[in-house]
Amino acid sequence: MSQEPEYEQIPASPDATEGEQPPNEPPPVEGDPLPEPQPEPDPETETPPPPDPPPTPITFEPATWYQVTSVCVTSTCVNLNTTTTEPEIYSNAGTVRMICGLCGQLRPILAATKLNPQPNYD
Repeated sequence: MSQEPEYEQIPASPDATEGEQPPNEPPPVEGDPLPEPQPEPDPETETPPPPDPPPTPITFEPATWYQVTSVCVTSTCVNLNTTTTEPEIYSNAGTVRMICGLCGQLRPILAATKLNPQPNYD
């Protein structure tokens, strides 16, 4: 002889009454609000013209500090044709590579000036 336990019916919510069934669909989930649309770029703001390339290739001495001017030429970058000058760049093994911080692409070097006196970071 098996005895089945008796269960007491508990309403699904305090407002539910006996005989009412809770809805089969879960209540709607409130998500994050849609992001506000970004303002369109000002049509009057134009990209600056590209700077002139250096007249001769720039060569670097190994283990030397330079002041380097470079430009980003990536067409999709916000920094397109914008030149920057870095005051202290180290020429490791005679190689200097400048990379745009926004697009991650190489920036061509327009000018380099050997620092005199050389910084001493011991």
